[in-house]
Amino acid sequence: MEISVVRASAVESHHWDVIVIGSGFGSLFFLQNYLKRNPNQRILVLEWGAHHTQRWQIDQQKNSAIDHNATIENESKKDWNFSIGLGGGTNCWQGMAARMHPHDFELQSRYGVGFDWPISYDDIADYYTAAEALMEVAGASDAGRVFPGSASFPQAPHHLSTTERLIKKDRPDTFFAAPQAKLTQGKNGRGACCNNGTCSFCPTGARFYAVEGMRDLWEAPNLSICTGARVRLIEATGANAEAVVFESEGRDFRVKGDLIVLGANGIHSPFILQQSGILDGGPGKYLGEKMLAFVEIMLDGIDHFDGGTATTGFELSYIDGPHRSEHGAVQYWTNNSFLWGGLRLDPPNRYREVLPIGITVEDLLYEENAVVDEGGDIPVVRHGGFSDYAHKGLDFATSKIPEVFSSLPIESVELRRILPTTDHIQGSLRMGSDPAISVVDKRQIHQRLRNLVVVGTAVFPTTSWAVPSLTCAAMSLKLGNEI
Repeated sequence: MEISVVRASAVESHHWDVIVIGSGFGSLFFLQNYLKRNPNQRILVLEWGAHHTQRWQIDQQKNSAIDHNATIENESKKDWNFSIGLGGGTNCWQGMAARMHPHDFELQSRYGVGFDWPISYDDIADYYTAAEALMEVAGASDAGRVFPGSASFPQAPHHLSTTERLIKKDRPDTFFAAPQAKLTQGKNGRGACCNNGTCSFCPTGARFYAVEGMRDLWEAPNLSICTGARVRLIEATGANAEAVVFESEGRDFRVKGDLIVLGANGIHSPFILQQSGILDGGPGKYLGEKMLAFVEIMLDGIDHFDGGTATTGFELSYIDGPHRSEHGAVQYWTNNSFLWGGLRLDPPNRYREVLPIGITVEDLLYEENAVVDEGGDIPVVRHGGFSDYAHKGLDFATSKIPEVFSSLPIESVELRRILPTTDHIQGSLRMGSDPAISVVDKRQIHQRLRNLVVVGTAVFPTTSWAVPSLTCAAMSLKLGNEI
């Protein structure tokens, strides 16, 4: 899709009703509803990166021309991954679109660890449904047994493999075809999933990609998009944010706006506030993300890899329960892609007798894990690595594999690796009711600057076990509908 962009020099002289910083999940799903309600307001989107078409990303085998590692100084014991470009994380994500569990919002009050969210599952349940519809999520309606209000999905679920059908028969109430923003049937120019495992560079257009999937938004006559615009700071006086200063075309520009939406990623958004001297609630603190590990279950006499997409099933036996008082909630993803592991080489002629699974583990967010402004041009990121809470959760998850997958002929279980990042930056601008330790309130409005809102996964008070994209989209739709 062709996107019309404007030069920085063309936007500086205007006063804008809304200025949106960044163009990822949070910003775009906010705009999806806000534009419908305000078709006459002048809205400016400032995006640091460029517009890279899907074809460009496939040809270049990268999602952005900007090396994200060069935009931070990482002093952490772990890595971070994000994409800087028009569409943000919708460029690089894998398409997994699970809801959070209702108890994920009550971690402290139920289990005595972490924090409670200032919103509940019920507050965003209808917006979960709306986000699933917008992204054409493929999923199984019986997942409503776990997620209240989840009913029929826009697309039929991806078909389960032989091994996954055995698991489903044995565990009908906890194992489901995973909800995916990847089409099982082509629609509106998007092809069906080809199941070649290259989801971050989806060649068929099956996976939801915001630039193609939100055409009405991009074509709105009152929306102006300025790419190559690196936001440096937000100017504020008293309880009001007044202007945004950004770098483009070799110099700084200043634009004024009535409502400012901060939607850069969970590292650069807090850095913008720090550089601006807007330090209310401790922006940058409580940075983190969940853990992701890869495990291979060696099978005895049964083949795998005949499922419908790269990650076809998810098992939910231990996403909630009293064990969360001691260690993180865990979820198992069953994979149908050799890119995630598999291809058993020893002994020979048993290449497909292996089930690769991903295990996501909830982690706790700690104050000392943070984005720090040390006066330089880029943020410093410090993180001590995944906590004991997460490691204990992984130990628990691996110990339960023989039980959870007892319907399979298991020969052995092999823990292959813990990934250095799950690509889900959370917590650095968290929402809460106490202004002393939260940056935004339950409506995602800044605790002091009441015309500044924050969108994206940075506002999450906890990591959960679930991929955060769908929850971020639902929360942003709600914000765009109500503010």
